[in-house]
Amino acid sequence: MKRYVRMNQLSMDLAEVESIEWKKIDDDEVITDQDLYSVRIHMKSGKMYTRQIFDKQFVELKEQFKELIIE
Repeated sequence: MKRYVRMNQLSMDLAEVESIEWKKIDDDEVITDQDLYSVRIHMKSGKMYTRQIFDKQFVELKEQFKELIIE
């Protein structure tokens, strides 16, 4: 089953993701009241993408990736 996700001009098949690492960006570096995360996506092909996403997007990404791993 292919599951695609879009983030900041990046569209990828989550089945091709090797791993995801993240770091919460400090509150003093964020100009909004929302939590912001720096996310690194490592692909099976060896490519790596880095994006900054808000908390809601981060939760959705984790849930979709978790569902894919469990299947």
